[in-house]
Amino acid sequence: MTHFPVTSTTLSATALEQFVIEKYNLSLNATCQLFRTGINHTYFITDGEHKYVLRVYCYNWRSKHEIEAEMDLLLLLKQNNISVSYPIADRNKQFIQDINAPEGLRHAVLFSFAEGGKMRFMNEATCFKIGVLMGQLHQITVDKGCNRVAYNPETLLKNALQASVAAFSGRKSRNAILKDCLRSHNANF
Repeated sequence: MTHFPVTSTTLSATALEQFVIEKYNLSLNATCQLFRTGINHTYFITDGEHKYVLRVYCYNWRSKHEIEAEMDLLLLLKQNNISVSYPIADRNKQFIQDINAPEGLRHAVLFSFAEGGKMRFMNEATCFKIGVLMGQLHQITVDKGCNRVAYNPETLLKNALQASVAAFSGRKSRNAILKDCLRSHNANF
């Protein structure tokens, strides 16, 4: 029997547990638990004393080069004493792990665990602290480039609409709506 093709899989927490223990020299009693799936899959790793977060990037979502740019930014913020979750290097000083998943090559990164919780309502003092932090982020990154996709009207609207038109080519009513939308936005590009 041949295997049916897949476009996305959820990797085994048990297998990732062994993978992370080996790659990062973690305690043999470390555990891995799936926390959330989505664009990236998030796993919690703990050895009883330390907590970590393992992010497994979805197939073809980010290139290795784009993930490296993300790691560089997080490390820059950490070096400037900004409280962020940051990537942790493995025993070979590598941040990005390659995983051969059924759909193809996926990448994984182990991050520090950021303590905290959800906040449904924020008071003025919290909003002020967030504003100060955003100002610090901007000061640190003002002259820094990031070799990743730039999010602007072109990438968020035009390219997305063109991709949608192609994806819905067999659905005339939806396609007509998308084409009208694309035509109305083309005047702004």
